[in-house]
Amino acid sequence: MRPTVAEPMRTKNNIPLPIECLILDNAPKKESFEHSRMHYHEYIELLYPLRGDYEVIINGEISPLPEHSMIIIDAMMPHSDRPIHKKDERHTMLCIKFIPQILFSSIQSVTEMEYTIPYVFQQMDGKHIFAKEILQQTCVPGEWERINKEAQEAAFGYELALRASTIQIFTWILRYWHEHSEHPELFTPGSNISQIIHSIHDYVENNYASATLAGAAKACGLSYSYFSRIFNQYMHMSFSDYLNLTRTNQAMRLLATTEMSITEIAYAVGFSSTSYLIQVFKKHKHTTPKQFRQMCASSISASC
Repeated sequence: MRPTVAEPMRTKNNIPLPIECLILDNAPKKESFEHSRMHYHEYIELLYPLRGDYEVIINGEISPLPEHSMIIIDAMMPHSDRPIHKKDERHTMLCIKFIPQILFSSIQSVTEMEYTIPYVFQQMDGKHIFAKEILQQTCVPGEWERINKEAQEAAFGYELALRASTIQIFTWILRYWHEHSEHPELFTPGSNISQIIHSIHDYVENNYASATLAGAAKACGLSYSYFSRIFNQYMHMSFSDYLNLTRTNQAMRLLATTEMSITEIAYAVGFSSTSYLIQVFKKHKHTTPKQFRQMCASSISASC
């Protein structure tokens, strides 16, 4: 069994690459390939099966990824992918890895960063799959064709072309989420609600082990009661549930990527006891931390 590995950022001339494209070509009947190894990294990742069907494994959960569908995977989320073989079918996967900063200009980055609010809250489970039927009437397949061409030819300046197509795809994703949101104003840059949600996210991400409702309200400059009302109205959950979900996701990463005991993990992410972690984990993930760790190990073994 191979362990989940931390994949370092690739470099060029000793400078970290902000974006890269991998063309993962899998010959017929080959059981596995490099990308099937369970791994995690600091990049956001977009996967697009150009030929053949795949399945992705994220934190032990297996999801189908058919040809010409797309998935976006959050940074630091343990995952792998592998082809689903049918007869002598050949498989090709396009993979874009990028740091969020490539989406923004240096001058307007603060304003533009607000556009990532839908991404932040859609990504609470670490992934989002877009079916072929949703994508086929959009710009997305054409952008992936351009990415494939640019990556294969690697002509002068192709990194800029990769960035341009990635921005187009990510823009489509954000607009899709915006159009299908029950509260579009939640994701409108510059709105009071958008700023509040952005502040909440920053506070919880930086302080999840010790975060409190009172602390979040203070970070947003709001009264305790008004903060609670706003949060429940727009997030459709209590702040306590949101905090526990964040802590659970952090626990998932530690379960998949470390040998820390479940008790050590419980206290590291902010739960008051091991039993409370197990209770919350079962509520959100429908399994126990121990069973989840076993699923991750089984998924890794299957990809070896």
